[in-house]
Amino acid sequence: MTTFKSSLSVTLPDVLENGSDERFRALIYDFFVTGARFEEVREGFGRAVGVSGPQYFILVAIARSHADGGVGVRALGNYLGVAASHVTVEVNKMVKLGLVRKQAHPEDGRRVLITLTTEGISALEDVAPLRQDINNILFDGVTAEEFQILARLMARFVRTTAQAQMELARREHERQLRAAAEYTLAGDPSC
Repeated sequence: MTTFKSSLSVTLPDVLENGSDERFRALIYDFFVTGARFEEVREGFGRAVGVSGPQYFILVAIARSHADGGVGVRALGNYLGVAASHVTVEVNKMVKLGLVRKQAHPEDGRRVLITLTTEGISALEDVAPLRQDINNILFDGVTAEEFQILARLMARFVRTTAQAQMELARREHERQLRAAAEYTLAGDPSC
């Protein structure tokens, strides 16, 4: 029987313990489990409002800018970390549900501003007690100091995960270029 010892999954000394990445691996696992559970929570909030989890996320983001007169599609996509085309599709669904409205941008008629309707505001107000109860459960026992540390770390992870995505995309692009070059060098067998 062949034994296998996995190579380190990280080499940063500050996240290794006695040269081991076991705690790091456990942390990454915890991130994935927590992320999946947060997705389920978001889906639950969405169901309470009558929309999908991603639509709920968009609805809450629109609410953040509602007092400022609305938010544009691109700004909303940037804030949420998703493509503007995704925002457009989901916003159009919520327009049909009567939760949001699109109106012409006062300074640029080619753009739109998205705001909540009275129904959208009511839906978010109706789910507020549930959201408060669930968020209280999620953060029960977290001290003010821990919360500040967590908030700073998560803001950093938002940035570093974007950087990691770009690096993965760059390496995938290079891999595809190499594969295409190898195919070309080997000759097209269909010729």
